[in-house]
Amino acid sequence: MAVVKIAMVQMRCETSKAQNIRRATDHIRHAAANGARIVCLQELFNTVYFCYEENPAHYDLAEPIPGPTIEAMADVAKESGIVLVAPIYERVIPGELYNTAAVLGPDGGLIGKYRKSSIPLVKVPPTCGIEKYYFKPGNTGFQVFPTPFGVNLGILICYDRHFPEAARTLALRGADVVLVPTATFGMTRYGWEIELRAHAVSNIYYVGGVNRVGSDVGGSPDALFYGSSLFCDYRGQTIAQANDKEDEVIYAEIDLDGMYKLRNEWGFYRDRRPDLYGDLLK
Repeated sequence: MAVVKIAMVQMRCETSKAQNIRRATDHIRHAAANGARIVCLQELFNTVYFCYEENPAHYDLAEPIPGPTIEAMADVAKESGIVLVAPIYERVIPGELYNTAAVLGPDGGLIGKYRKSSIPLVKVPPTCGIEKYYFKPGNTGFQVFPTPFGVNLGILICYDRHFPEAARTLALRGADVVLVPTATFGMTRYGWEIELRAHAVSNIYYVGGVNRVGSDVGGSPDALFYGSSLFCDYRGQTIAQANDKEDEVIYAEIDLDGMYKLRNEWGFYRDRRPDLYGDLLK
């Protein structure tokens, strides 16, 4: 099977959606020109991270899917011939709001969407994520999205990555790569790389975590996003990592043949004992 190149875009954001979309579009085109067939943007890529405060004005940032932002992203996906993961604040109806990643195909069509399952309420300075004020817990379940390039994508959004059950569910549903769009800063940094690499090792798949970087212009004065987006391979080895200060696009080449070979050699899936794991459901 041919190797497939995937890119992730970490970037600084500001209050202007138009500027964020323009910056993301430039990075996406750059990634596609460098051979990426799948591109993933960070959590809530078209806005500042607004969950540092309880402000009802921020509800107006939510959009339908499809809507203005996703239609713009569908255009660039079609133009570039890529699969694009574009996470935004989704409005289904007024009052029903989700943190959602749209998956767009190379024809510009909507392959599907994943809604963030675990919604945090964290106030440990300087980390502040009052997300329960803004987002309803996702109702899509842990989906795996087949792509035209032969790679099956799983998606977790930020806080979801702290739950190994979510990562394992994606593995059991056939994920080859799990992408984790994120907006994280503060105390989470010590576990950032450890958790992503652990998911890769225990499930024998590729993992990519993409984080925003720097301070949002017009956002929280206390939030300094540490970037450091990374890809790790199915052995848990970090194969690409971004800086912690500036916009950057990073890449990974996905070798499914090598991954499947190691799964057979280790036998993790063969030797699972779900008959003994009932306590996980209690």
